Amino acid sequence: MKIKKRSPYLFIIVTASFYFFTVFFQSCEQEFSNPVNSDLQFPQEIESIFNTPYSTSNITCNTPSCHSGNNPASNLDLTNWIKTMNGSRNGTMIIPYNGFWSHMISVLNNDTVYAPVTTVTLPEYHKIEHQKVSVIMNWINEGAKNKEGQTAFTNVSATEKGFITNQQADVVTVLKTNDKLVTRMIPVGGRSGILDSPHYITLSPDKRFFYVSLIQEGYIEKFDVNVDYPFTKTDRIQAGLNPAHIAISGDGSTGYVTNFDASGTERMVRKFSTNPMQITDTVTDIKMKAPHGMAISNNGQFLYVTSQLGEYIFKINLGSFEIELSQPIDPSVPPTGNGTGLFKPYQAVLSPDNSLLYVSCVSSNQVRVYNTSDLTPATGNSIIQVGANPLLMKFTNDGNYLFVCNRNSNSVTVIRGSDRTVAATIDSVGIQPHGVDFTSDGQYAVIACETLSGFDGHHPTVGSNKFGVSRIINTALFQLLPDKLEMGPFPAGIAIIK
Repeated sequence: MKIKKRSPYLFIIVTASFYFFTVFFQSCEQEFSNPVNSDLQFPQEIESIFNTPYSTSNITCNTPSCHSGNNPASNLDLTNWIKTMNGSRNGTMIIPYNGFWSHMISVLNNDTVYAPVTTVTLPEYHKIEHQKVSVIMNWINEGAKNKEGQTAFTNVSATEKGFITNQQADVVTVLKTNDKLVTRMIPVGGRSGILDSPHYITLSPDKRFFYVSLIQEGYIEKFDVNVDYPFTKTDRIQAGLNPAHIAISGDGSTGYVTNFDASGTERMVRKFSTNPMQITDTVTDIKMKAPHGMAISNNGQFLYVTSQLGEYIFKINLGSFEIELSQPIDPSVPPTGNGTGLFKPYQAVLSPDNSLLYVSCVSSNQVRVYNTSDLTPATGNSIIQVGANPLLMKFTNDGNYLFVCNRNSNSVTVIRGSDRTVAATIDSVGIQPHGVDFTSDGQYAVIACETLSGFDGHHPTVGSNKFGVSRIINTALFQLLPDKLEMGPFPAGIAIIK
């Protein structure tokens, strides 16, 4: 398993003639904790590094042909702190408090043991001596403050925030969705030297908290959505083997978590109170082998659960917390609890009116649709063929379309809710799309892509430290944007405040 690391880094000098990367996103001026002016500078030790010549022709970071002037390389302007913190065409360059996953360090660094190292073809002077990389790394790890002691992105509105779990870095990446920038990385988990693996993330109904399942450690953690450095968690509880999907009741007082245990030792769903967090009840069934997906009804009366290896769907009465009804995903599935392996239901999503339950099936490459009243197949189009290995899915903010992440075909299928037909298939949305959510204005879908078998970001890296990349889709046009959100490895679960 990959050992988790946390450290700092920065980007520097790339000549315009050497820049040929994919056009990324341009960001607007950000919000800070105090009134600022456009001339705020770096601390002296950082300023001096940027002003040091790194070639025989005395090129520095702030040479007009590099990162200053009217047309700085990659649109990265290093002449002052504000412009630098707002990123480049390639998006976020510096993530306050996390130099290790800041893109700038990967360009400056040449030691794969110390931090990620890009393989991009740039002039050699981009790789500076380790001592200077370490200075920049430490500066970022301490908040990348300006000369006046201010840290960027300390006053971002909650309605501009999104959260993505990075399963192989043990962090939750925080997005400023309006500007498409990574603003923080929140460390999660309780162990050192071994991955705890944040898998799924969900928001409380009042949008004040987010909950993360640590599928390897076996815990659930709770954070305030406005958490900032130091990144203190509100609460955490042990939740059995491989806690996966989390659902929170409408009043926010109760939560539910599935135990995605492939061994079949824990065929159950756990119920927990949210304040304080503690397990209060369990429900189990022989057919509930490796439950993962969950959906809670709008009226709070029922919880729908899918078991991936048992290949059953369950309707749980939340009043009694007992199974009211269970049905196989397909008539061919036996009642033994071992399933057939032909369907493997993964996630469950309710239609906006709660009359239908949509279930993604990773083995059959389908989304199957059932009546919530009796779990029978829906009348009409109840089996929708999608891409390979569909995982998480979500309805658009207006409820008209269901976006489905197809992990093994690198695509997103868009299902029209009115007639349950495929409205569009968006190909090449990134490498191994896993999760999806929508910005508060509904204009964009953010796709968390695992990025485990390749690379789709600014520059690939050498060594074992690989970036994860999330992508953005225009929901009105069903069109992939060039924007690439680079973060820690294995982006998976996603939740955006709206």
